[in-house]
Amino acid sequence: MSSADNLRSTMESTLLALLETQAISPSNRDASRIVALLTPECEWFIKPDSFIAKYPFIKSPRTVADEEAHLAREIAVLEESRVKILDSVVDAATRKASARVELWTKYARSEPSTMEICWYLDFTDDGKVSRVVEFIDTAVSSNVLEDMAKAGYKMKEEAEAAEK
Repeated sequence: MSSADNLRSTMESTLLALLETQAISPSNRDASRIVALLTPECEWFIKPDSFIAKYPFIKSPRTVADEEAHLAREIAVLEESRVKILDSVVDAATRKASARVELWTKYARSEPSTMEICWYLDFTDDGKVSRVVEFIDTAVSSNVLEDMAKAGYKMKEEAEAAEK
């Protein structure tokens, strides 16, 4: 197997592992598992910009520590989530990968919801993720923010408190 094939295989495994970090169950609630997939300098962007403009308390870009902390707080109020991969592409020559998924979530005190997310990843030469761009289904995400707040994750209030 050539080094290009090895890199492609590593990138594909990393992409799938990153998507699996979004699947939460009662026995799988570790937010730190995402850190091993990312370079220390990795930036995580939430898109589209219009969604961030509407909800400016959502930090974008996020550092690795920001994303791990966000995921830990979200997991705390999340009963369960599942990921269904609809499409994925890995290009070792450009060190890029993308995936389109359905994310099913169930937060405490809320009805389940399903949204589509598109992920665009940049990789280093050794197959670690150096940049994440996450395009979210904004209509459903607005409802998910309300569900998270009902369940106890007050993202807006926490962001405002952190600014003081």
